[in-house]
Amino acid sequence: MRKNILLLLLLSMISCQQQSKNEAELKNDSIKNTLSNSHNAKNSLDYVGIYKGILPCADCEGLETEIIINENATYSIKTKYQGKGNKIFLQKGSFTWNKNGNTIILSNVENSPNQYFVGENTLTQLDLSGQRITGKLADDYILSKQPIDTTTIENGVENNATVDLNNRIETTTVIQKVNPASGKFTLAETKWKLVSLNNTTISQKGKKVFYLKLNSKDGRFNAYMGCNSITGSYVMPSPYKLIFSEIIMTRMACPEMTLETNFSSMLAKVNSYKIDTEMLILFGERKKVLAKFKATK
Repeated sequence: MRKNILLLLLLSMISCQQQSKNEAELKNDSIKNTLSNSHNAKNSLDYVGIYKGILPCADCEGLETEIIINENATYSIKTKYQGKGNKIFLQKGSFTWNKNGNTIILSNVENSPNQYFVGENTLTQLDLSGQRITGKLADDYILSKQPIDTTTIENGVENNATVDLNNRIETTTVIQKVNPASGKFTLAETKWKLVSLNNTTISQKGKKVFYLKLNSKDGRFNAYMGCNSITGSYVMPSPYKLIFSEIIMTRMACPEMTLETNFSSMLAKVNSYKIDTEMLILFGERKKVLAKFKATK
């Protein structure tokens, strides 16, 4: 009988100790979670300011980038394409934080990298899925915070023209993602034969094909649609994003100019593109197909 009483007392003591241990562990876990949730970039870092860097560019020497992060949860981005003139592209909007409070997410940016990991005096551009970019170019996606008295991209640039991407007067664009070419043909340096325009099949007339060709060396393009020459500039603000601007056409007296007029108008509406094997597809808003081309020599 006495042994049973001692055994019960021993079991009771062990149970109380285990309960106290479990309560302590739960308390510690709660404290850790609270600290983890409160100590993040959003709450702990002075992230407001100007960040600059040169991001990798699919079709230029580098994408000179300036991001201004304001304390009222708004941002502005200015980008300039090195080696392709002084045109500056401006984008503005608001931003939110991810649930961990370490990454800002930019509004008004569609189908393009719009997330930046916030570090100590740095912003790191993430990929389309919000993951860190790895490999040899990983460090090239880091923007550094600038001193308060820093100058902006415009300073020192003569006769620059700013394109407001929020109020796209010159062109309409939709941003897309990395390396659009899936095959041996690339966007630039390939001669693209027009196959269809605005859902209408194009019949070639004459010996010279109707074509579009982009030159990566000077950021210019040229096209021929039956009579006049069509030329202008193009840039790729980010992979898969394509902007045609400064579109001009010679004004030779031609019996039929409908195709080239419609083609020029189409270029100003392009907002994304895709290369599938030997086919180039230009899209408009809401992924509307504007034109299709086939690679030709």
